[in-house]
Amino acid sequence: MEDTQPQILNTLMEKLIAEKNSANELQKRKHEDWNDNYELYRNKVKTNRLTQRQAVNIPLMKETIKTLLSKIDDAPNVEWKEMGGNEDKEIVYQEIWNTNYKESKLELVDILDKKNVLLYGLGTKKLNIGKNGIDIDALDIYDVVFDPLMLSGQVETARFIIHQNIFKTIREILADKRYAEKGKSDLRTWLHSDPGINQSQENREQWERKMERMKDMGVRSSDFPLFAGGDRLVNLTEHYTNVWNVKKQAFERRVVVYVDNQIELLNETLESLIGVNFYPFVVWSEDPETNDVYPDSVADLVRTPNKILNVWFSQLIENRTLKNFQMHWFLPGQNYTPQTYNPGPGVMLPAPPGDDINKVIKPVEISGLEDTLTAINTLTAIVERGTGTVAIDKGQTEKGVQTLGEVEILVGKSMERAVGMAKFYKMAWDETAVKWNALMQANQSIIISLYKKGRSGKMYAKKALQSDWKGEYVPILASSSEQETESIKSIQKFMFLIQQFPDNIELRKIAQKRMLETVDFTPDELRAVVEFETSKSEQGGIPSPIQQQQVQQPQVRPSQLNLGTV
Repeated sequence: MEDTQPQILNTLMEKLIAEKNSANELQKRKHEDWNDNYELYRNKVKTNRLTQRQAVNIPLMKETIKTLLSKIDDAPNVEWKEMGGNEDKEIVYQEIWNTNYKESKLELVDILDKKNVLLYGLGTKKLNIGKNGIDIDALDIYDVVFDPLMLSGQVETARFIIHQNIFKTIREILADKRYAEKGKSDLRTWLHSDPGINQSQENREQWERKMERMKDMGVRSSDFPLFAGGDRLVNLTEHYTNVWNVKKQAFERRVVVYVDNQIELLNETLESLIGVNFYPFVVWSEDPETNDVYPDSVADLVRTPNKILNVWFSQLIENRTLKNFQMHWFLPGQNYTPQTYNPGPGVMLPAPPGDDINKVIKPVEISGLEDTLTAINTLTAIVERGTGTVAIDKGQTEKGVQTLGEVEILVGKSMERAVGMAKFYKMAWDETAVKWNALMQANQSIIISLYKKGRSGKMYAKKALQSDWKGEYVPILASSSEQETESIKSIQKFMFLIQQFPDNIELRKIAQKRMLETVDFTPDELRAVVEFETSKSEQGGIPSPIQQQQVQQPQVRPSQLNLGTV
């Protein structure tokens, strides 16, 4: 038995490395495009001796991404409904979600996730059990690779998913009780070998590149620890894969954590680690493809035109610089040696000898590039039509005289494209909420500390045990724009009904209540408004706006009606 165990581990590691290599090979074909997209977004350009000799960049990539980012809706509001009708549990569970949303900085995670989709075509969020509930993180596009046969946007169809480039120090790993003691011992031995020492230096360089990308994507330097002198970094891989269980005669999902493709630290079933059997990942894209895990992004459409614009703009700058040099040809001979003089007002410059100065010296002719700006505007307009980011969306005015109706049509067509993008975005958030709920229900050890401010301003603390909120829940998602649109439509319908049934007092009360709910009143403010309306109705005092509208409408007397003859 002791002889067969190492062979089983080696066979498993060979399987994992083969899966990792195949997944990385699929992703590597996109790296060159992703790097170009990223550099253009960060206003970094590469100069060369032939086409672009000036380090200038037209920020077409950045303005397109930021415009689309503003058009994709904010993270949707999630309301939890307890299927058993227990309102107390529902209230506590809603507060747990709200607290988790705030403490985990999900607003920042949401922005990073949307940026990944716009720049790289794919966004991935990972859910994990944290100290204060379920953590949700947006992963770097380079750090997660998928089964090449996975269906687009459906992680549960993957045979394996790999979260790589998880950098930890040796002391963190040795102090973690989840990792096997044998793996820790093998790690100590391997690190003192020549391959281990070389690998540690490589890990440090990879970690620094990863941190640089994180800073550029908006994460502050204080959000991650700096590399401390004397620490040794190792590269961990969390490998989620299906492994055949001989006893059960079925595949089971396991998580294997290993170091630098060498040392196995953990090998457990997914369900024993997090309590569920689904992958704790959520992926989405704005332009999904049937046959490709990594679809094209909006940035892919902008990349080539942006490079062309940079070349043209670089040439225009260089052309103006050469003109400003005022270089001259001169004819050698006639005892004339050209000199350079400092320019200034009233300065007299010696002319070359001879009757005609033009025969001795002549300006270097530099042809103009006057059509460059026109060409740049034309190419920019092509990109705007392709991405749906019209000038109005960017805060700019369209050229030419346009009526208000034409402007509304432009904005409307642009928003239609954004709505199509938001559909996949909302689906991803719905999947995130469902998986968050399943992880909460499956882990009984989670205890949440909640804080609520009372009327006096005092903060009240409550330890929310699982018995306070455990139940069957369904998330109801609504984006802020959808809620606002639906509220306006509801008010319009109520106004129409009130006109049809002007004497229905109950209908008027319901309509007024719904209208007040659309405004962000505090409970005290809402109560004050309702009490005033109630007292006013009881006293028969000031008529409501609806009543005023009815009074202003002309009343038709029977004598004015043309009833005809009987």
